[in-house]
Amino acid sequence: MAKPEFDGAYINMATGRLSLLEVQQIFSTIPFEVDLIDHADHFSWYSNKPNREHVRRPDELGENVQDCHPAKVWPIVKGIIDSFKDGSRDSVARPLTMHGHRVYIQYYALRDEDGNYLGTIEFTGSVEPILQAYEKGGWSDAATGASKADGQTGQPDASTGASATEAPAAAPDASTGASEETAAPAVDATTGASEEEAAPAKPDASTGASESQPAGTDPQAGPFTYDL
Repeated sequence: MAKPEFDGAYINMATGRLSLLEVQQIFSTIPFEVDLIDHADHFSWYSNKPNREHVRRPDELGENVQDCHPAKVWPIVKGIIDSFKDGSRDSVARPLTMHGHRVYIQYYALRDEDGNYLGTIEFTGSVEPILQAYEKGGWSDAATGASKADGQTGQPDASTGASATEAPAAAPDASTGASEETAAPAVDATTGASEEEAAPAKPDASTGASESQPAGTDPQAGPFTYDL
């Protein structure tokens, strides 16, 4: 990948070019905030997003990350950063409730193309719009992309032609009484297990985390309510 170059007006990259003003405004507009700890463990940059979850101040820039955290949580913070430095992990994620709404915090190891550690970046954003859309049935019809929340009139969805009213049940086969729809999921003869996906993992009652941890998430790293 070609390295970006600054020609005095634009940052030129393999995927296009951006002015410094555009770079600044992109970080101010995207719906999550970004913080950077450099390779020497100093708080070096944060995005100037309005209404941040984590309030930052310019006078904090340059501070050692250890000075930004209470002593009781520093060992956990250090463990995350050290795991990024030694390559044993590339990310850690944690859902939290902050300021009365649900947020998702993700920490990533920042590396160059050769895998050398450049720092730690933290992404924090409210997931309320996503969760509310889901709770209202935003993904209820995965086959057509039409949401049951689009309307209750039974009229076709303008973008897909799919009706918000469910189709009638399939008629049974007169000779067998069986529905013409797909039969029940087949069972693996060697294990007795259904070929369909397993039920969602049961949450850990002590942390709220699923027992099936997403990639890069260490259940021993939390719970924690701080940020890097």
